[in-house]
Amino acid sequence: MIQEFFQFISTRPALSYARKRGYLFEAIAMDARHKRCFTQWQTHYLKCQQAILKAVDACLQKNTIVIMGAGSLNDIPLDSLSRQFQKVVLVDLVFLKQARKKAADYTNVFLEEADVSNRLSNLFEGTLAFKADASWSLPQETDCLVSLNLVTQLPLIPVRWLMQHHGLNESEAGKLGKEMVKSHLNLMESFQGVRCLIADRQIFEYDATGELIDQFDPAWDVLLPDVIDSWQWQVIPPGESKQKTVQINQVGVSIW
Repeated sequence: MIQEFFQFISTRPALSYARKRGYLFEAIAMDARHKRCFTQWQTHYLKCQQAILKAVDACLQKNTIVIMGAGSLNDIPLDSLSRQFQKVVLVDLVFLKQARKKAADYTNVFLEEADVSNRLSNLFEGTLAFKADASWSLPQETDCLVSLNLVTQLPLIPVRWLMQHHGLNESEAGKLGKEMVKSHLNLMESFQGVRCLIADRQIFEYDATGELIDQFDPAWDVLLPDVIDSWQWQVIPPGESKQKTVQINQVGVSIW
């Protein structure tokens, strides 16, 4: 806990709401959980790397690859991407010190702290209506676009914050969640190069006896592209949760 505290106070994200609205806290918590659950998480990370490399194999040109949701960089095959592409652009709201150190080993790997939805600044002001905001856009000569464990996560923090602070009701929350997921998919669809979507498709929760107690669609009931590969990720293994529950995410890969 002490290490996480010092990491929090010493990290200064480029976007002020990344700290204020919980993104920095979430990044640190995820990093700590990965260390505690290394065996279960590392298998997932390796499969993500393999999926990205499969998408790269489909690229006719290799000028620039952009990975949205790059986060810790643990699930990104940096060595291979750095060799194959002229430029590797990694985008997320927060990059911790360890991720920055990894990226610094490569002269053609660039970190961008940005909001790929172009909506968060307005949402955290309580403005639900979509306003065109060109604060982030794809770099020119991008040949491969990857959405990495991101699309189902995009609405979570803003929806929760708006429900707590602006009285957003469940119906409005569901509508906003769908809008954000669809908008991200539209971004992927509008891209002309090779697209790779790695995302949770189902989430299962089990009690201490192994009985299924909950199952839901994390994509806010938005239809995601067909999968070409899928695996189970034990996000919360036995002993990790105070409620003694286990969470398993069914992860799917789409490449088109």
